[in-house]
Amino acid sequence: MTDGASHRPLVVFTALAIAGAGLVAASAYFELVHELASYSAVAAGAILLAAGLAVSLGHLGRKRRAVLAVRAAGRSALSNEALLAGLALAASAIAAGLGVGGAPSRVAAAAAGVASAAFLASVGLVYRVRGQRTWRGFSAATPLTGGLAFGAIAVQSVAAPGDVFAATLVFIAIDAFLFSLRWRDITGLPFSERMLADPWHLRRTELLAARFFLVDVVPFFLLATTPTPLAIAVAAAGLFIDRFGFYALAIQHTTEREIEEIEAQIAAAGRMRQD
Repeated sequence: MTDGASHRPLVVFTALAIAGAGLVAASAYFELVHELASYSAVAAGAILLAAGLAVSLGHLGRKRRAVLAVRAAGRSALSNEALLAGLALAASAIAAGLGVGGAPSRVAAAAAGVASAAFLASVGLVYRVRGQRTWRGFSAATPLTGGLAFGAIAVQSVAAPGDVFAATLVFIAIDAFLFSLRWRDITGLPFSERMLADPWHLRRTELLAARFFLVDVVPFFLLATTPTPLAIAVAAAGLFIDRFGFYALAIQHTTEREIEEIEAQIAAAGRMRQD
């Protein structure tokens, strides 16, 4: 993985946080649009968000850094993410508490859903780093679409296992489409010597395919044919692979790497002439 073990907390944080925010956002949609309330899903989403933030705070190392992380909100994508994560957690906890306590509020559900969706969008924007070639373009959208797809799969499997809403399949289809474009962009990058020496880059197609099938294809067919909670476990595994692959397949654009790619293209052209 890029930078070794330093990205492991980020994999865990983003996987938990995306799953949790996706659960809350999807639950809000189903409650407000289809009158399908699932307060257990909202509570689970809040717990996952809290767990993800705990991992993130541990990664920061000092409590003071957590406060500093939100001071540049509005100017820094990372600060926006930190602020929205806190707002999403607070709103989700309130919505879950009201629902479980027997006093559900559509306003609270809407606030939790909007805050969670905004947080999911902010996750993608944080990684639009100049020079990172695999973190641009459609990569910025997949935390939002993947989180919503996972949330819809979970709510559909738990709250309405016998009646599949078209919206659930649409959420999955949108994520599948956008992720397929990210897949195309990544596999379209020519291999450099460094990439050929990295086992994860050599397996990039397998990583991307695993994410695509586990988050989108398998849950889609499970829900469309024989709805089962197994779809939740499958999609959760896909989300973890998604975040692992996101960091493992990072490619920093440098002059050295550009030279390596040009040399690789020249070598490939030479082999074609010999053939």
